[in-house]
Amino acid sequence: MEHLRELAVRLAMDEPVGDDLPTAAAHALTRGVDSPGLRELAGLSKGQSREAVDLFRQAMDELGSPVPDEPGARLHLMRQAAADIVAGDGDAEDLSYEIYWHAAYSQLPELRPVADRFLELYAGWGPAFDQTEEAIAAAKVAALSFLRDHPA
Repeated sequence: MEHLRELAVRLAMDEPVGDDLPTAAAHALTRGVDSPGLRELAGLSKGQSREAVDLFRQAMDELGSPVPDEPGARLHLMRQAAADIVAGDGDAEDLSYEIYWHAAYSQLPELRPVADRFLELYAGWGPAFDQTEEAIAAAKVAALSFLRDHPA
């Protein structure tokens, strides 16, 4: 189901996913995820991208995990990046920039302070911090605060 959610976020971000959807549906069915739309989607061929997108949206609704709108997808990606910072997965500097970028382009006014905070972290990564450990610690604090203030 997680792979289907990732595809839903990519779709919401206008990434081309239509050709990947029938295969993803077939794999989900083999793992026990099932809905009428998912079964129909699994039967499509790669050349039916438009139909695949429509069936994917239907299937995700049936599974109780609808395709988010673009701001919702950006928020999801921001939460994922923040969780990665907290877990120590990936480069905290790059992940801080990713959070800033999604917050700045989310068109959600309530995320403007988040964008400002993570831009400050990213921009100050070099000279503002004496050691990388300090920068990572500051990013973790900001990420934890973001996750607490913006739960899934």
